[in-house]
Amino acid sequence: MLPTFRLPRANKNLLKSFFTQNKCMCLTALNKNKGGAFPLLTKTWMVMRLSFILMLAGSLHVYAAGFGQMVSLEAKNTSLEKIFTEIRKQTGRNFLYSDEDLALAGKVDVSLVKKPLTEALNALLENTPLSYQIVNQVVVIKKKEVSLGYLAPPPAVVISGRVVTDKGEGIAGASVVEEGTKNGTVTSTSGAFTLRVTRTPVTLVFISLGYKRKAIENVTGGSSLSIVMESEAADSLSEVVISNGMFSRKLSSYTGAVSTFTQKQLATVSNQNVLKAVAILDPSFQIVDNLNAGSNPNTLPDIQLRGQTGIADVQGTYTSNPNLPLFILDGFETTLEKVNDMNMNLIASITILKDASAKAIYGSKAGNGVVVIETKAPTSGQLRLSYSGNFDVTAPDLSSYKLTNSMQKIEAEVLAGRYSSPIPLVEAGLVAEYAQNLQAALSGVNTYWLSQPLRNAIGQRHGLVMEGGEGGLRYSANMNFTNVAGVMKGSDRRTISGGVNLIYRKNKVQFRNSLTIDKNHSQNSPYGSFTNFAQLNPYWKMTDENGNYIKTYNVGSATLVGNPMYDGSLNSKDYTAYTNIIENFYADWDAAKNLRLTARIGYNGQINESHQFIPASNSRYVNISPTLDTYLDRGQYTLRNGKQNMLNADVLANYALSFGLHHLYLNGAWSLNTSTISTNGMTMVGFPNDKMNDISFGRRYADGSKAVGTENTSRAIALTSAISYSYNERYLVDLSYRGNASSQFGADKKWGLFWSAGLGWNVHREAFMNDLNWVNLLKFRASTGTTGTQNFNSYQSLATYQYITDRTYNGDIGIDLMALPNPALQWQQVKDNNFGVDLGLFNKLSLRFDYYIRDTKDLLSDMIVAPSNGFSTYKSNIGESRNKGFQLGLNMILYSQSSTRTNLSFFANLAHNTNKITKVSNSLVQLNRKLDARKDSTTTGAADQRNPSTRYEPGQSMNAIWVVQSKGIDPANGKEIFVKKDGSLTYNWSSADYIVGGDANPLYNGTFGFNFMHKGFTANFAFAYRWGGQQYNTTLVSRVENADFAYNVDLRALTERWKKPGDQSLYKDIAVHTDTKPTTRFVQDLNELLFSSVSVGYDFGNMRWIRRMGASRMNFMINMNDLGRISSVKTERGLDYPFARTISGSLQITF
Repeated sequence: MLPTFRLPRANKNLLKSFFTQNKCMCLTALNKNKGGAFPLLTKTWMVMRLSFILMLAGSLHVYAAGFGQMVSLEAKNTSLEKIFTEIRKQTGRNFLYSDEDLALAGKVDVSLVKKPLTEALNALLENTPLSYQIVNQVVVIKKKEVSLGYLAPPPAVVISGRVVTDKGEGIAGASVVEEGTKNGTVTSTSGAFTLRVTRTPVTLVFISLGYKRKAIENVTGGSSLSIVMESEAADSLSEVVISNGMFSRKLSSYTGAVSTFTQKQLATVSNQNVLKAVAILDPSFQIVDNLNAGSNPNTLPDIQLRGQTGIADVQGTYTSNPNLPLFILDGFETTLEKVNDMNMNLIASITILKDASAKAIYGSKAGNGVVVIETKAPTSGQLRLSYSGNFDVTAPDLSSYKLTNSMQKIEAEVLAGRYSSPIPLVEAGLVAEYAQNLQAALSGVNTYWLSQPLRNAIGQRHGLVMEGGEGGLRYSANMNFTNVAGVMKGSDRRTISGGVNLIYRKNKVQFRNSLTIDKNHSQNSPYGSFTNFAQLNPYWKMTDENGNYIKTYNVGSATLVGNPMYDGSLNSKDYTAYTNIIENFYADWDAAKNLRLTARIGYNGQINESHQFIPASNSRYVNISPTLDTYLDRGQYTLRNGKQNMLNADVLANYALSFGLHHLYLNGAWSLNTSTISTNGMTMVGFPNDKMNDISFGRRYADGSKAVGTENTSRAIALTSAISYSYNERYLVDLSYRGNASSQFGADKKWGLFWSAGLGWNVHREAFMNDLNWVNLLKFRASTGTTGTQNFNSYQSLATYQYITDRTYNGDIGIDLMALPNPALQWQQVKDNNFGVDLGLFNKLSLRFDYYIRDTKDLLSDMIVAPSNGFSTYKSNIGESRNKGFQLGLNMILYSQSSTRTNLSFFANLAHNTNKITKVSNSLVQLNRKLDARKDSTTTGAADQRNPSTRYEPGQSMNAIWVVQSKGIDPANGKEIFVKKDGSLTYNWSSADYIVGGDANPLYNGTFGFNFMHKGFTANFAFAYRWGGQQYNTTLVSRVENADFAYNVDLRALTERWKKPGDQSLYKDIAVHTDTKPTTRFVQDLNELLFSSVSVGYDFGNMRWIRRMGASRMNFMINMNDLGRISSVKTERGLDYPFARTISGSLQITF
């Protein structure tokens, strides 16, 4: 009898590899030589080799623990392959067999209840021509009649290396296979592998879930390989790998509600801006429509994720939007401005963390959601040079403007009584003005002012990336130039940026360093607000007989109105600029098996400046007489400077432990950050002409002002822990806990504790789902937990003082109390509850559903106090609110043909969110009363009198539209009829009769579209929609009903206003000029369909001429954004800056 011996683990793996390789080689040889010239020799050789392998297998020691595992199984007429799969799930044992051997056994019946593994196998194979052997924890299936022979010579070449992500992190469990054979291995927890082959060179194939398949040709084994796997957007949720900025997880074993998009997915819907692309792909990420700013490239978007969590700062000043999500760039907090100006081609992926299970690791800053951005890391290999270029053509969209022409405007003015007065002398002047205007209109003057400050803008973006590296060193450098040209003449946003990335690995230690420098210059249009052009009368000429701009126009007998085209021709200034430096350093140490320690430190520094210069010759000063003292104060220069420094440091520990079917991931982090923001500035007046355009030429400070400055410093420390557990990838648990301390909060509330718990169940991995082959994925998720928000001034909880510099007491200066302290001020507490389902069917259809309830407590805003305190407000936690909704995402492959690389797919997203105020403090009640009293006043011409106020009442939405119910316009006299609270009718408006006339939140919003690919050609179409919800149509109020007929008006002010008794009209008497206060007449249902984007492109990568020019990849794409809109509400859009449509061509080429 042969002796039993024990081998080291490395040798066992080697023999296992030999066994697999040789058995497969023998079977392959037998198949290839069927019917050949020497079948007997071939068969003899096969038997000899296989026999020796089995002899050696019989001599290996088998541990008793392997025989103690229990198997329970019930199957009828089932193939051995399915039975072995089920035994593997129960015991964790792998099986090694050939399909030809299993075919000899056919299908079997088996009934086992808690039988040891060996007894189960004996019973299973008893009446079959097969037997088994357990070798090094692997069950080897063989024929009973095969005799033993001798072992073939071992492979002679050893190939080793490491498989890593684009961040240099090891990928555990990746498959490494010799192409064309079944010889392979898997990587260790650090990504290392060793593979023996019988010949060289060979082609190695690397496969890992969530990454693109990679093949390396002509491998000889001479040096250690460094294989960088590229992430991909997988068709199945089970294959997606998500990064939350601290660690990575497979989505299949994660319980959080997240969305992940690759750079390729972003580029298919928009190559203009990463924020716009994300908004198209995920409807929970909303860019709030800004009807004033339109397409202004220098206005940052207002973003909300899963609705509004915070109350707008109704009387104080936030340092940022209270509903803005937290942005994380390569592991560190960053600004919205940085993300807005990023080159999309440098982004590897974007992950949105929505529920507590996903975002609670960021604690006090995660209440509004978290957006995690990962940039591309250097790829190893020979030096490569990549270029990306975009050329944009942007055209203004004026389709929402319907203004009167010259003759229509004259008619409207007459009907409105523009040229009538009870004072004969005044009326004589008005009649003369009427004659002048009519003569201009009759002579053909019909100036289309809207087009004058506009252009078809040409923008461009260029990027150059150089990367490469071998062995332990990888590097990349990039240079980028972006010019986002606005449709108003003279406006653009230019950014020049550069970056260097280095990754160095030595044994178990890896260092990464990333340096990025951005320089931005944002130029605003010298022509000012677009509203100024919409108001100009069409019968006014733009230039005189010599072609020079006319400076002013007469409105009435004593008022002059300036020509904005003249003002735009002056030597003025209106721009902002910043320089941003980001330096991030990372050190990773594989301290022990399955244990990685990471230390990282990041610095983000920015210098800002803004300049606005208006010379004395500007038309705004035309009504100032030379005899007035203020005549010398004409001209104004406003200068603002700012600095921002953020320093972040983290120490992270990640430990992975697997035992049997149990997988445990432990994560811990210690974090420290400090932020300092300082600003200073001044406004000077008295600049005699437009050549004196430096602030030093100013005569004095503007009235009531001086040089001022602000400073905000905040510091925070945090301890974070996260645990993830899975059993056989069926039952999932995620737990996290974070303690935050911040200098921003009161002395009694320095620490905030945040936690989350998530559960998941991969139902499709259960045994009872084996026969449902058409169900690829069925997963249930549930999570709960708390986070916080803190987007406000650093010193709101403290008593703050300022020095008294304009007077002394006995020669000494004093101090004034600026703000009251609040030692109990704390974070807004956000409690998230989420339930989700992931479903995949037929390998073609995937669905993802999430239902959530988000409660916000301790809402921050201004507490109103008695004036006797010396202050009217101070910051406090004053209310509670609830957001509730769901999101449904669908992706479906409609047609697929791999031979021609043809694919047609459909995607759709649906989101629903409601918010309610559940509790308010007495301070908000007083604020409501104050706003109501202001509305009840008789002020005329103030926009805040005409538009609805934001009111906070329990049970109502934060976006409720508060108005007084209207019965419409009385046909008899053209007056509006209101409904009082008691149901009676009145002509008098009163805030006491307020009702909620609508909700600005849409009932549903979402996106849908199609993606098509054929060989190298791609086409993508994306639409966005919103249904339900209302809008208060301010255009109808300001441009129609409250139109000032001294200026141009909407055409409806002429054609649809009440003019005589008996008229049925939506609008009151054209001759009445009192303000229209909030009324249900102008609350309209808002339903919209937007043609968001179209992109078509072609990948030339497989064409010979590309190779001949020395390029390895080339792609061209045309993208069109904001192509059209169908809306149920007709309103002017883009009041201060027009909206626009963009067509862009992009080229990417790699050498």
